[in-house]
Amino acid sequence: MPTPAPQPFIPPRIESDSSSGTLELAGTIHQPFLPEALYLGPGIPTRNSAELQAFVNHCRYILGQRSNRIINHSITDLHEITPAPAVFAGHLWRYRIVINVDGILEDYRIIARTTNLPVIAALQHAFTVYYDWNASGYTVNIDE
Repeated sequence: MPTPAPQPFIPPRIESDSSSGTLELAGTIHQPFLPEALYLGPGIPTRNSAELQAFVNHCRYILGQRSNRIINHSITDLHEITPAPAVFAGHLWRYRIVINVDGILEDYRIIARTTNLPVIAALQHAFTVYYDWNASGYTVNIDE
């Protein structure tokens, strides 16, 4: 079975609407769990080869000329989804993405409920996923 050709990352264009004084993003972007987006799920996200290449290209784009870029997603970001994050106990949360000259590291945590009242969500280490820049695959390290 042939492997789909990787799609180059083309960032959306910013277009100005002078009549309303607003800026809008134009063009579509393939979003295979991009670092800026929140990830909440029952398991590790998967990417096919084209999605993996798009993800790595996007990370390279947002790294730019810097040597390091860190994107954090605090547990409080879950309030964008629900007023009670503890309802997602047992799900994975992508907590931090580190992009540097060596590659990309995604830090995933398990959402847990506290045992004391009021019940709130807490994060426990789960695993990290490392991607190198050639987008040939990834390495998963389980936290203990």
